[in-house]
Amino acid sequence: MPAPAMLLLLPLALGCHAKFKKNAPTLGQVDAQVLISSGPSVYLGRLNSGDSLVANIVDLAVNVSQAINEVEVADRIVNAVDLQSTNEAMERGFAKTLGDGPPFAYVLADAPATVQMEIIDWGMTAPFLGAQAQFDYTVRVRIYKADGERVYSSRTTCSTSAGAPPAVSRALGLVSNIKQIEQMTDEEIQSAFDVVGEWCGQEVTRKMRKHAG
Repeated sequence: MPAPAMLLLLPLALGCHAKFKKNAPTLGQVDAQVLISSGPSVYLGRLNSGDSLVANIVDLAVNVSQAINEVEVADRIVNAVDLQSTNEAMERGFAKTLGDGPPFAYVLADAPATVQMEIIDWGMTAPFLGAQAQFDYTVRVRIYKADGERVYSSRTTCSTSAGAPPAVSRALGLVSNIKQIEQMTDEEIQSAFDVVGEWCGQEVTRKMRKHAG
């Protein structure tokens, strides 16, 4: 499987993690929580072929079909993916990368601080109709001290290719993402989300270390 391609959101402004820099050395140990409260979102692109009446009619027909396809793909993902497995993969990536630090150490439970990784969006996205889709996560990361004070907030987006369409289809923008997902077994879909989840856990650690200074 291709290595996940990481897409990182830039900090809103310089110095926006000053509070975290101040508190990070005092946290000592952290445990981790991975939360997810929604099903997958799927976007496979839309057709926009012009402003003429004929073009609008064609676009409408194609785009309605795409919307139906997206619902079917979302159902396919729901039936294939065990969220507990993907959550564990993300925590595993975070834990093995953070280890004993810096800027603090990971422990399995009962730590004075908590790193909360909330998956606020996940699923399958194609940038445009016919482009190869990606399996992706958007994760909101927050760190809370023992008294509940939040000392860190950041977002990370991670993705990896969905399926392995022919090179010609990728080059011409003719990838059938519906076909790709239909050809993947449940185990392959699960593995893809586990891989990107673990990678995302590693990336969360990398960004925290950078923000801790």
